[in-house]
Parts: sequence; C-alpha cells; structure tokens
Amino acid sequence: MDESNYKQTKTKRGFNYTYYYSPPAAGKPVLFFSHGFPSASFLWRKQVAFFQPLGYGIIVPDHLGYRGTDKPTDPKLYVGHGLAADMADILDAEDVSQVVAIGHDWGSYVLSRMLHYVPQRISACAFFALGYMPAEGVNTLPLHGQIAQMVGYDVFAYQRFFLAPDAAVLIEKNIDSFINLLYPEKPESWKDTLCVDGGARAWVEGNKITALPSYMTAEDKENLRSVLLSGGLAAPLCWYKAKVDEANLAEDAKLPPAARDVTQPFLYVAFTKDIVALPAFSDANTSKYVKGPVTKKEVAADHWGVSSHAAELNEILVNWIGGLALKL
Repeated sequence: MDESNYKQTKTKRGFNYTYYYSPPAAGKPVLFFSHGFPSASFLWRKQVAFFQPLGYGIIVPDHLGYRGTDKPTDPKLYVGHGLAADMADILDAEDVSQVVAIGHDWGSYVLSRMLHYVPQRISACAFFALGYMPAEGVNTLPLHGQIAQMVGYDVFAYQRFFLAPDAAVLIEKNIDSFINLLYPEKPESWKDTLCVDGGARAWVEGNKITALPSYMTAEDKENLRSVLLSGGLAAPLCWYKAKVDEANLAEDAKLPPAARDVTQPFLYVAFTKDIVALPAFSDANTSKYVKGPVTKKEVAADHWGVSSHAAELNEILVNWIGGLALKL
C-alpha cells in the first residue's frame, strides 16, 4: 500500500487517526476495510491492490492502538459508540456519505458498532471470519466454560492471558514468539496453544519460535513486528479489556433493541478452518438480528484467510458488490 495515500485526521473525540484513502472513479462505491488484532491497515493490502485499480474508492483506517493512530490505554475509550463516531469522522474528512464496509476480527466489532450508531453511513456490510457482533451489554467471559463444553475445547482461553496485567510487557519481550503464536505455521496448533488454559502464556513465556505461515513473508513479519513494537501492546490489548469493562457494557445495554437489527445487504464469509471464530457463532447472530438480504459463503481458510485466500475472497466480494443496487 502506497504510503503517499495515507492521511491523518483528528476526530471529535480528540484522537488522531491515520488511514489509507484512494478516491472512487465515477460510478464506483467507496469500500471501507476494518482490521482487527494484532494487525493494522496493511492487513488489507491484497484487497486494496485488487479493488483500487478497478476504480473503487478505498478507506482503510489504522484503528486505535495501531501504527500512526493514537494509542490510549484506558479501555473506556474503546467504547463502541465512540469508535463508530471516530469512523464517521474519517468519512466526513473525505466527504464520503456512505460506504460498503468490510470487517475482520475486531474490525467486525467496529463495523457492528457502526451499524448500531451510524447505520446511515453504511450501504452494505461484509464480515470475514468473525461475523456480526451485537451490543447486548453482557460480559461473555463467564460463558466461556459453557462454550468449551459445547464445542469440545476452550475456544477463548487465550483471552484470559490477554487480560492479564503483565501481558503487554511479556508479549513485547518475546514479540517474535507472539507473532508465531497468532500467525501459526500450522493453523490446527491453536487448539493446543490459544485454546488451552495457560497455553498462550506458556508459549510466549517459553519464547517458542516456528516457521512463518506460507502467506506471510519475512517482510510482512517485519512490518507487523515494527508496528506492534513501535507503540507497544498496552493499547491493542485494550480491545479485549474494553470487552469486559463495566462502563462499556452499561453503555451497550442502553442501545435500543431495534438498533441491533441490520437491514443492509449482508455478506458473511466463513473461514471453515478457523479454530476460534467458529462459523456457528456468527450464524446464530445473523439469524437473530439480520433482517435484510443475507449472502453466506465459505472459504477453506484459517483465521487469516484475508491474506492466505485473498484472490478467492476478492472474487466473492467483487461479485457480491456487483449484484447490489447501490445508490451512488
């Protein structure tokens, strides 16, 4: 992604955001790509390389905690309505009224909150791996035991490590091991690392190192390493801490029930080899909350299918967008 296309704006909440921007050609919509943890706007480099030459407008923010964007370490600042407002401010900075929004991982959380709080800015929405995440004002941490019994393994065990007070320092100390943990050479290894109580901590503390996955070059890894170390992990880990923050949960609970319903055209692409973002979780929320037209596709990828199966995803996305009757 060309560095000359990156811009910066200050949101009404007072945060400086960096974001990638390329204007649309006549008759083309603007695509808004939302990344998750631990990543940055460059997660979408293969999508940008595909869609930008076709004339689509592109906006790809670096979310709070990443790259040139501010890095607050108070979880209360990661509240959903605030993040949605920040994204609307970025759209305003480019005089973009509506976007086709695409989310992955925690980027799906941001997209979900945009659908709650600024739905008029989204003409259609697509979720990769992790689907729609409604604001219900409930701490799901106590439910992890029930989920483990249902699924057969402790899907979210790693989150207990991410919430620990010493997690940021430990990860920064052994950053290469952490990257190998989150971007595994063998995707199925997550069942023995992320999805075992204490498994993620043991991996990072042991500074275990493996080969990179096939979709990650040495340059990709160095880019990610630089981004994570330049700002530290305290801010990125706030995305997990905000999830259990009582003030944020109380804010979510205030959302009117009708605001949780999605009426926009909706695409969900399940990654069938994902050990954590299981399609069944997303299917349940889609069935309950999505009232508009739904398209579901499956890709035989692990959690990082955005990178490993980019060509397949790009074709799914461009064909879906082409079938939408968007008002431009």
